[in-house]
Amino acid sequence: MSKKMGGIVAFLVVTLSLSGVAFGAEKITWRLGGVHAVTAPETVGLKKFSEMVDQKTQGRLKIEIYPAGQLGAEVPQLENLIIGTQEMFGNVADWNENIVKDWGIIGMPFAFDNVAHVQKFQRSTEYEQLKKILLEQKGVKILADNWYRLPKALLTKKPVHTPKDLVGMKLRMPHIKTYVETWGAMGAKTIVVPWAEAFIALKTGMADGMDSPLGSIYGQKFHQAAAYVILTNHLVAPFNLLANNKAYQKLPGDILKGLNDAALEAGDFYTKLVEERFGPEKEKMVKEGATFIEVNPSDFAAVAQKVAEKLEAEGNWPKGLFAKVRSMR
Repeated sequence: MSKKMGGIVAFLVVTLSLSGVAFGAEKITWRLGGVHAVTAPETVGLKKFSEMVDQKTQGRLKIEIYPAGQLGAEVPQLENLIIGTQEMFGNVADWNENIVKDWGIIGMPFAFDNVAHVQKFQRSTEYEQLKKILLEQKGVKILADNWYRLPKALLTKKPVHTPKDLVGMKLRMPHIKTYVETWGAMGAKTIVVPWAEAFIALKTGMADGMDSPLGSIYGQKFHQAAAYVILTNHLVAPFNLLANNKAYQKLPGDILKGLNDAALEAGDFYTKLVEERFGPEKEKMVKEGATFIEVNPSDFAAVAQKVAEKLEAEGNWPKGLFAKVRSMR
């Protein structure tokens, strides 16, 4: 090889190395499923996460985003995650109870008062145990659980002020036991419908109402089908990013760092996004005919506490955990 040709080859090797596509560099593609609409803040956050991963790994790990239930409803995606047919799933932590029942405490309505209360629980040994069980028994790793949402509210087609107003009302609920049991105890007729089909359920009359994080209402257009937003503030569980641990462990160390850092940084981005968006979105919803109704959450919480005691007695989470969570306020 001539000196001139050798110099060109050396230049190309250095250039490609600096660009992150060095000879032999492995390019990996992961699929990340979600259930929220393309314009919803959850999907915006997932896209931001994907962009961050691409940047931090110099293009060596690509995260393909599949929103709006493209990979299936919530439970099938969790099952896909466990067996490894999709590498990631992003949704509220409440869904984890479908694969590890102890996680039901996170999705127990009125168990947590606010985000600060949730964060205090996340620093506890009880929460660490929940994550350990999820990882060791199901092979599911939580990459980030700092995607904090606004509280959940009810959306209904008629005004609601107390639990009595829910009697006989058809409420769309997710496939989450704590939700179904709680609202059923208040007299509602609960109907399990996937999130991606919730708007249609409201619009067609299959459901008279549903619950939703305040920050997700406008992006999903739920207020156009159920104009009353009841400020129950019944759930504040974070959105979390889950990964198949076998796939995770196969990644090189530098890519793992980029992935982990991106997951946490995207959580901060998402948390800020939902807070900044809600004020303007609320104004738009009111202009479009939505009515926001203040209620006394304790009226609803009193019913929920009896449900929590019943679920705990049935073994849905460790004995005494509900009381421990309430004491962390």
